[in-house]
Amino acid sequence: MAAECSTDCTFIMFEPCLTDIEIILASTDCVFKINDTVRGEILIKVHREDAPLHHNGIALSAVGSVRLQLSEKDSSLLDQLFATVDPIEMMDACLELKPPGKLPIGTHAIPFAFALSPTVFHRSTYYDGYRAVSGGSGSHKLCETFHGQNVQVVYGVEVEIMRPLLSGGSISTGMCEFLVESRAEEEGVKRVEQSLPRKFALERFDETEEDLKTKKKKSTSKEEENSDGGNANLKEFEIRGELSKTSYFIEEPIEGFVEIVSHPRNRKNQLKKIEVELERVETVISAEGTRSTESSAVQFTQIVDDGADVSENVRVPIHVTFPRLYACPSVAHATFSVGFAAKIIATFDDGIDDEEDGSSNAYNNSKTTFKKKSKKKKERTSSISIPISVHRAPNLGSGEKTIL
Repeated sequence: MAAECSTDCTFIMFEPCLTDIEIILASTDCVFKINDTVRGEILIKVHREDAPLHHNGIALSAVGSVRLQLSEKDSSLLDQLFATVDPIEMMDACLELKPPGKLPIGTHAIPFAFALSPTVFHRSTYYDGYRAVSGGSGSHKLCETFHGQNVQVVYGVEVEIMRPLLSGGSISTGMCEFLVESRAEEEGVKRVEQSLPRKFALERFDETEEDLKTKKKKSTSKEEENSDGGNANLKEFEIRGELSKTSYFIEEPIEGFVEIVSHPRNRKNQLKKIEVELERVETVISAEGTRSTESSAVQFTQIVDDGADVSENVRVPIHVTFPRLYACPSVAHATFSVGFAAKIIATFDDGIDDEEDGSSNAYNNSKTTFKKKSKKKKERTSSISIPISVHRAPNLGSGEKTIL
């Protein structure tokens, strides 16, 4: 006689939670100064389906960290795989907003405030969640918000309503970023006030790969080398200019002028445009001592337009502003640094048409296939990079603007 086996399967269904959580900061632009008090409130809207909302506590987390990575251009593959580049935790605080309890139907406003300082609070177990207790202070100085290629300084707040797993689990807002600005330093203010104008000149084209190959061929023949030696120092053109200074407040623009003294001797090389490129120079040092430096463009400002006929000895003004998220005061830390440079780039038409096949211009027939060749003029550039230091200006108002 065969025995019958029966298996009872029980499925636990979690009802979706419809409660809404919103973080409102007491600043119209979400910008705060270092050592300010960050204030705001949490709005919790409990719907009828969730009421009353039972919870094991409501907590707010505020974090600030520097995320670092080695440059792919300036480091080997082994360094990228095995080098240790740990993030820097500048601030980590957890505040208990409400003890365990329940929230009735409706909208609930919970105020909060914490100091924007390098403080790290330790966490202790409190029911199924966490409760903040006063702890030690962090060893790292707070830096200004910055989003770079290899260096990112990020601050954020997160609110969590802690609930048991059988009740649907905890409810979180996710990390909400806010911006932090540094305060003016006396040394930086003096450096800007004492900064002097910086003159520059563009007189020769930047060397290309073809130029380097030509030089190698000429170096094999001493006669050609001697014959070209007299013309090596001749100016191919002359563009002069000046920056008003080399140290700037981040709130003010980079100013100066560019003046075309003489056009290229070869009239085929017509001046096409002149740009001012704001460069950021990021350096990251790993725990093993590997140093990685990379320069990347932040923004381009075109001061001479394409096709503009600029006469000689006419001054063209320079006016470049710093972008908020992608620029910050110059930073020099033990494991990373951020600096900036102003790069003047003059672009010329080479006068030579470069023929290239255009696959998009292919015409197919039953017997033959024709490809239309497009002509594109080559370009040559001449550039110079001028390092600049950036600082925060004093007495420009507080970042804390109360709207509650």
